[in-house]
Amino acid sequence: MPEIIMDTLLSDQAEDIIRKIKNEDIDIRDTFQEEQGDRKELKQDFTPDCICNLVAKLTEKGNCIDMCSGTGVLSKAVAKEHGTQVEEYEYSTRTIPFALLDACVNGLEGNISHADCLRNAAWETYAVKQVGDISIPKKTEKREMGMYDNVIMNPPYSMKFPDAEEYQIMGFTIPKAKADYGFLLRGIERMKGRLIAILPHGVLFRGAGEGKIREHLIKNKLISAVIGLPDKLFLNTNIPVCLVIIEKESPDILFIDASKEFVKKSAQNDMADGQVTKIVEAFKKRKDIDKYAHVAEYKEVQKNDYNLNIPRYVDSFEEEQLPDIETILNNLKEIDSEEEKTRKALYEMLGDLTGSKEDMIHIKKHRNIIRPKRTKKELTEQMELGDIFADAL
Repeated sequence: MPEIIMDTLLSDQAEDIIRKIKNEDIDIRDTFQEEQGDRKELKQDFTPDCICNLVAKLTEKGNCIDMCSGTGVLSKAVAKEHGTQVEEYEYSTRTIPFALLDACVNGLEGNISHADCLRNAAWETYAVKQVGDISIPKKTEKREMGMYDNVIMNPPYSMKFPDAEEYQIMGFTIPKAKADYGFLLRGIERMKGRLIAILPHGVLFRGAGEGKIREHLIKNKLISAVIGLPDKLFLNTNIPVCLVIIEKESPDILFIDASKEFVKKSAQNDMADGQVTKIVEAFKKRKDIDKYAHVAEYKEVQKNDYNLNIPRYVDSFEEEQLPDIETILNNLKEIDSEEEKTRKALYEMLGDLTGSKEDMIHIKKHRNIIRPKRTKKELTEQMELGDIFADAL
């Protein structure tokens, strides 16, 4: 499919095909995610709309680069928010045709490049130009990455980086087992204003080489905010993620715990517009909010050994109201009843088993252990039976 899409987009029939797809209202990202995505090798987890919306609202006006852009949903959200062009860099050759098609159907303008953001290499670029309500792609001169007012990224989480020693980034050798900080540092190299990265929580507290990089970023006042997001927002992974926002000369570090505010759905969770707006307003106001946000001075972070794990800074614990004594007793009664039913069923099942003499000895022992409790009525009947025998004697 990717080859057919690319051939079609670069053919004379491109405009007709793009208009047809637009009129049929096909969700290109979902089609790719369900049928073409490479979760195993390239760690492709496509950014849900609520996170795209949040990232777009947190960006500043100006140009923007989307590193590890996938099908370009982050870029599209930013372009719609600020009316800017897209600048996408993606490694997967299977993904780029879908990214181009999506940009064309949505009438976006800009450039989409085949590149390796981690190793800082670009190979080819496709320019997208608007024609009415759609756009048409054309292969153009290779476009190297420049400097940008906004850098956004949802890189592959904890991807291996076997040749890390060959690519020092900002003076650091990235761990071979996890390339997360490699992508983050590459983004900082391209940043004029603000960087917003969607990353797994491990980057906030893992030690060794990553701990040294994190300490360097904190000491150089580069981390502006850490925002914890709800679990299960992604379709293909349950990995909880956070936003790490980078800005130069940040006066402090803002922590926001938005993990408990979401809309529960069957396949994946979601964030409502109001919940997204609350995060954006908290970021802009940059003030403490009980059980939601905390502005940490650098000495506080240093005291925590440069650990950025959100619960260290935002206490979101909500004490549960204890049930009354009658509810507790009813619950205990119900649990006791269920336990007795289970014991009785298992006791009867063991009684139906057959086996060797040795097996039957063990079964008998187990039946004696789990023998159901006798009811008050049964105990009374047993006592009455005993009295009858006593009288007979």
